[in-house]
Amino acid sequence: MTLDHALAGLCLVGGCALSAALTAALLPHLRRANVRQQVRDDGPESHLAKAGTPSMGGLAIHTALLLMVLLIGAARGGISGPAVAVVMVVLAMALVGFIDDFEKLRRSSHYGFGARLRLPIEFAFAGLMAWYLSRAGGAEPVAGLSFASLPTGSVGWIVFAAIVVVGAANAVNLTDGLDGLAGGTTALCGIALGGACWLLGERELALLALALSGAAAGFLWLNAAPAKVFMGDVGSLGLGAGLGAIAVAARIELLLALAGLVFVAEALSVIAQVVGYQTTGRRVLRMAPLHHHFELCGWEETTIVTRLWLIGAALGATAVVYAVAMIR
Repeated sequence: MTLDHALAGLCLVGGCALSAALTAALLPHLRRANVRQQVRDDGPESHLAKAGTPSMGGLAIHTALLLMVLLIGAARGGISGPAVAVVMVVLAMALVGFIDDFEKLRRSSHYGFGARLRLPIEFAFAGLMAWYLSRAGGAEPVAGLSFASLPTGSVGWIVFAAIVVVGAANAVNLTDGLDGLAGGTTALCGIALGGACWLLGERELALLALALSGAAAGFLWLNAAPAKVFMGDVGSLGLGAGLGAIAVAARIELLLALAGLVFVAEALSVIAQVVGYQTTGRRVLRMAPLHHHFELCGWEETTIVTRLWLIGAALGATAVVYAVAMIR
């Protein structure tokens, strides 16, 4: 067994255990600080009981992830530029989410400081990451695995990379609406990306993906239904940005879309709902994102989460098989 093999197992299992332990340690502090979830007034009636549940548990997720990154760096004698870019954009997006969560608490509202202000900030951080990645020697496009054949470092690629990262961050954020849904689907998607990166020889990015996956999975210990704590925007935006950044750094954006198709569907459901209502005055779904539509159709919350986990697992496995076929 090589060092990287040992680190892979440690990132996944150790990251999971560390995240669960840190979440448990953080929970009493969140309660004492009265960091509570604000529930949508127009959401499903069953969600009203979740009001007051501690939020911002994503701080524990990212702490676990950061500690695993430090372990990777110590074991491998440092981390490369692409890995630094991934970690920095995760922390930057988590900071945006933290500020948004804080604003919700200040206003005692489900809504933070709004997409019109938040999105430009997110694109600025993602653009800086892509620019840094281009200078740090990012991977070149992989036939069949990359969305675009733009050379890494070109202006067009930097814009494209920023869109992927911001899109992934907000897609995971929109998915975070049921107990355990975002954490479980993120963990499954991260494992798939880690496997693909490993096959491509991008071992460091693979380890980051597995560490991210482990941290997301460990959070489920207290986030599974009935959730004792929610990750908040600080958690979902950072996790989504991490998935997007890893895919961009390894140039496997197409695999991200496949393995993370649940996130894509959730994001598209919101877009379709908004566009449909603005153009026709009628709603496409009973409620967006998609998981709320299923709730209003009569599905139990745990049924929706379990089924989307199963779909996520199938998509992740398909993505890895596809990567094997393309690489060989």
